[in-house]
Amino acid sequence: MASTTTTIIVLTIFLIILLSISFMASRSNISTPDDFYLANRGLGTIVMVMTTGASFFSTWTLLGAVGSYYRGGVWFIAFAAWAIVHAMFIWIFGARIWYLGKKYNFVTPGELIEKYYKSSTLRLLFAVIGIIGLVPYMLIQVTGGASALNSLTGEEIPYWIGVLIMGAFVGLIVTLSGGRGAAWADTFMGFFFGFVLIFITAIFFMNTGGINALKSIEDIAPETLTNHGDFWGIFDTALGLGLGYWVMPHMWQKFYSAKSPMILAKTSVITPFWNSWLMACGALFIGILAHYPGLVPGITAANSDQIIPVFFSNYAPMFGSVVVAAILAAGISTINSQLLSSVSLLVTDIYVRFFKKDLTIKQITVIGKTAVLALTGLIVLLSFLPAAQGFLVPLASLGFAISIQLVPAAIGPLLWRQASTVAAIVSIIAGELVLTLVYVLGSPLPMGPAASGIIVASIVFFGGSLLDSRETSAIQNEFHDTLVSKLYGDGKKTSSYIKNIN
Repeated sequence: MASTTTTIIVLTIFLIILLSISFMASRSNISTPDDFYLANRGLGTIVMVMTTGASFFSTWTLLGAVGSYYRGGVWFIAFAAWAIVHAMFIWIFGARIWYLGKKYNFVTPGELIEKYYKSSTLRLLFAVIGIIGLVPYMLIQVTGGASALNSLTGEEIPYWIGVLIMGAFVGLIVTLSGGRGAAWADTFMGFFFGFVLIFITAIFFMNTGGINALKSIEDIAPETLTNHGDFWGIFDTALGLGLGYWVMPHMWQKFYSAKSPMILAKTSVITPFWNSWLMACGALFIGILAHYPGLVPGITAANSDQIIPVFFSNYAPMFGSVVVAAILAAGISTINSQLLSSVSLLVTDIYVRFFKKDLTIKQITVIGKTAVLALTGLIVLLSFLPAAQGFLVPLASLGFAISIQLVPAAIGPLLWRQASTVAAIVSIIAGELVLTLVYVLGSPLPMGPAASGIIVASIVFFGGSLLDSRETSAIQNEFHDTLVSKLYGDGKKTSSYIKNIN
């Protein structure tokens, strides 16, 4: 088993690097919500590519996806198609969100939604559902990192110690440096766990016959190389990932954070290569090759999410410590943005909007930092529940499914002038209700909970909006006229606008 002392030393060095990055970022901070949550809307291409990727990929990739490939085989690769789709969403929706956020100084998705629909109810729904949808995804970062540390050290470092380490450092980093620190740390951690994943993939190939490895697997575990035919299962996962990439609050706020829409355009071009080829294919090869006899001693379907830490605990404990650091990097780089986003919804969309409207900007920022610590404590406590310690992919998929029921209502201000406030409210409630019923009780139809919910939500939203005879409001026309002008208007005028606001 890996030396616990070595693991502690490596993790200490890694965490000191993270704290140093956060400290450097904090020196540029300004006590405003814009700066604390959105890095003062100044992120460039490299940081945007890394922070969007690192904020979405996580322990899901280094643990959960690997385990899913081990259990289900190559059919799970179909979910990677979402990487191309969500790249298009960055430009289609991200640019629109950026323009509106810049013009009206929005910080949260709920602010945009309330202004467009003139409904505080919708703002509250977006805030509450946004937070609830992020909780499962935040949980898997903490539980995944703690479990990996526990597996690598042969249970010498207990699960609860790992949970406390994750919670303490995430809370400290986010409180200290806010959105800028999260983005800078994401850039470092994204490169770090990306290169570690490539290296791990190479090691697995070297230990299973090189380029002929997959042919060997054809004889050893042929079932892993066949399509199991679970179309609706993978469709539900891909749907949640694809739509969640732009509608989940932490991703929506990334679009606000870009320096210009051209940054988002470049991000949309680079993203499929980073997310699909590196993240999806690396995990695929590791999960499939783990079936090779004796490669990962003691691994079964039940503990398959721990393939990587178990492998290194047996063969290369020293490098295993680096691998666990990479897993923690994947988790921290995801949860920091999600935690920050959840707090912004809690403080801006709920506390300030409905209870304390007369606070100063500095007071709001201080309350936000306090809320970061409180929410971190809650996530740590939830991590000890048995339900939070299951397979990572199903738990994350639940968060995606909850979040994407907001998509139809979100399309209104971004694309559809005829959107109705009542239809938007009812569509969200209907989508979440159907999702819950299908998740708990099942359904005679083949669709999963996410697909069932969003189909109903879409029918209610678009059908209800078409049946609503009211006139389009002035602010709705203003939103859409602004977007038409900036996205499709005179090229020189648009270029000048972008130049002037940077």
